[in-house]
Amino acid sequence: MNAREQLRQDWAILIAVYKTSGLTMSAWYAANRFTKDQLKYWLYKAKRESSNPFQFQ
Repeated sequence: MNAREQLRQDWAILIAVYKTSGLTMSAWYAANRFTKDQLKYWLYKAKRESSNPFQFQ
């Protein structure tokens, strides 16, 4: 697994944790020391990848 794949996998786990936390976006990213932009970017990437599983990057 290369660094890019590892980063995607790490963020997939973080997104799952965020979605099950019940926290608002701002509460979650503040508690986990991420920025709003980081979380929004990875949520966008996850949504895009799940809507088009055959897209290669």
